[in-house]
Amino acid sequence: MKKSTLILSLTAAAVVTFTGCADKSSNMSKEEQQKRAMIEANNNLPAWVLNPQVEGGIAAVGIAGYSKHGMQVMLPQAEMDARAKLAGQIQTEISRVQKQAMRHNKINDLDDFENVFKQATKEVVKKIPLSGARKVKQYQAPDGTLYVLMVIEKRDVANEVKDMKDTYLEHMKQARMTRKSLDEGMKVLDDMMKELEEETK
Repeated sequence: MKKSTLILSLTAAAVVTFTGCADKSSNMSKEEQQKRAMIEANNNLPAWVLNPQVEGGIAAVGIAGYSKHGMQVMLPQAEMDARAKLAGQIQTEISRVQKQAMRHNKINDLDDFENVFKQATKEVVKKIPLSGARKVKQYQAPDGTLYVLMVIEKRDVANEVKDMKDTYLEHMKQARMTRKSLDEGMKVLDDMMKELEEETK
C-alpha cells in the first residue's frame, strides 16, 4: 500500500513538474515570437523612418497609432507629433551652433551665458511658426501605424532666428550682464547668425 502511494505521489510530482516546464517553455516561445515580429516589423520600415534626414532641412518623423476613424484622425495626429519633434530638433540645432560660437569667442562666464541663451532659445523656438513644415513622405505599416516625414527648411529657421535677435538681447539685459558681457553676447549672436547662414548655402 505504501509502495503504491509512493508511486502515485512521484507520478503526480512528475506531471506537475512537466506541466510547469511546458508552461515556461510556452511563455518563452511567445516572447520569442513577439521579439521576432518586432524585429521583422522594424526591418520592413522605410529607411527614412529610422533615419529622418533631408538635405538642407530639419526633419522629424511623426507617428500615429491605428484608428478606426481612418486617416482623417490619424494624419493630423501624426503631423502634430512630427511638429513637436521638429521643435525639439530645431532647439538642438540652435544650441549646437550657439555652443560653437561661444567656444569660438572664448567666453569666460560660460555657465551664465549658456543659461541665458538656453532660456532665450526656448522662447525663440516657441515663436518659430512650424506651419512652414511640410509633409514629404508617409507610410502605413501592416499593423495600421502611420508614419509621416515632415521637413522645415534650415533657411527658414535661420531667417526666423535672425529676426528674433532682440529676444536674446532682452534675456541678456534681464540677466543684468555687464557691458563687457553684453558685448561678448552680441559677438556670439553674430557668429550664430553667420553659422546658420553658412549651413543653409
